Amino acid sequence: MAKCIICLSADGHGCTTRDLVGGWDDKFFECQVCGNFAVTGEAIDDWLAPARRAVTPAQRAALSHNVRLQFDAGRKRPAWTGEEIEKFFASNPTLPNPIQQATNIIRLIGNEVSASGEPLRAMPVSLGAKIGSPNLIFASSLAGELVDLGRISAIIARPLPGPVQLREVSLTLQGWELYEQERRGELAGSYGFVALKFGDSVLDPLLRNHIKPAVKTIGFDVVDLRDVSRAGVIDNLLRIQIRDAAFVLVDLTHENAGAYWEAGYAEGLGKPVLYLCEKNKFDEKKTHFDTNHCTTVLWDLEDVERFKAELVATLRRSLAI
Repeated sequence: MAKCIICLSADGHGCTTRDLVGGWDDKFFECQVCGNFAVTGEAIDDWLAPARRAVTPAQRAALSHNVRLQFDAGRKRPAWTGEEIEKFFASNPTLPNPIQQATNIIRLIGNEVSASGEPLRAMPVSLGAKIGSPNLIFASSLAGELVDLGRISAIIARPLPGPVQLREVSLTLQGWELYEQERRGELAGSYGFVALKFGDSVLDPLLRNHIKPAVKTIGFDVVDLRDVSRAGVIDNLLRIQIRDAAFVLVDLTHENAGAYWEAGYAEGLGKPVLYLCEKNKFDEKKTHFDTNHCTTVLWDLEDVERFKAELVATLRRSLAI
């Protein structure tokens, strides 16, 4: 047995490794926590070796969560390079907050029990990585609290020291209700999702310097797929981010087909959707006829303060805050 180069097998679970053919010190890992993944020798030496103390436990947990999601989604990817690892850490990846982690536990149990028709004999050793916890003890404690709150049905043991252990795990009726609400996107997170054309020299600064700070004043972050560190199957990530958002902003200035699709998906879930468009473009050409009658906040770089004020006021009305 070997030590996982990402999670360092901190929870005491097994990992095997082998050299990759044709790669200089490149290795393939089969970790019970992180899943299966490959890493180049350069990435190991420069970033992931245990002696590299510049990588914090929180960063390792975020990378483990990322890798686990890709493995569970069945995504096969080439070996992680040093450049990719550096870019990942430079993005300041964060783990889901405890409420989101608890929701992830409900989703995990509901999916497993729905598929098999049987309770889980035990929670997986990869629970922490699957739900985005800093470690297995934290994840297991959350699961134990969900038992105490009546959301999970399980035989529970609390060995000291060590993580809470659950056996014969399922959801209670209250837990199944939460599972269905989450599956339908009825449980809103503390962020808004924005759909827009990426890499635009005007939109990117508008989003970074004006939209995000303005929305933050009413207690919400604004994210797009570039902000999401949990790399994986792109269409699945889109659905998850929109499903869990409190609202969706959609910029239609460039008639971006993806933005229209994301708006339609959000509308179908019943999410508050607020459309944005550059004022001159809207005045001259409107947007698609299916959306040009919907609430649209127009932006103009010559009067960006008016835009921000109207954006915040419209969000307050939409969210009743």
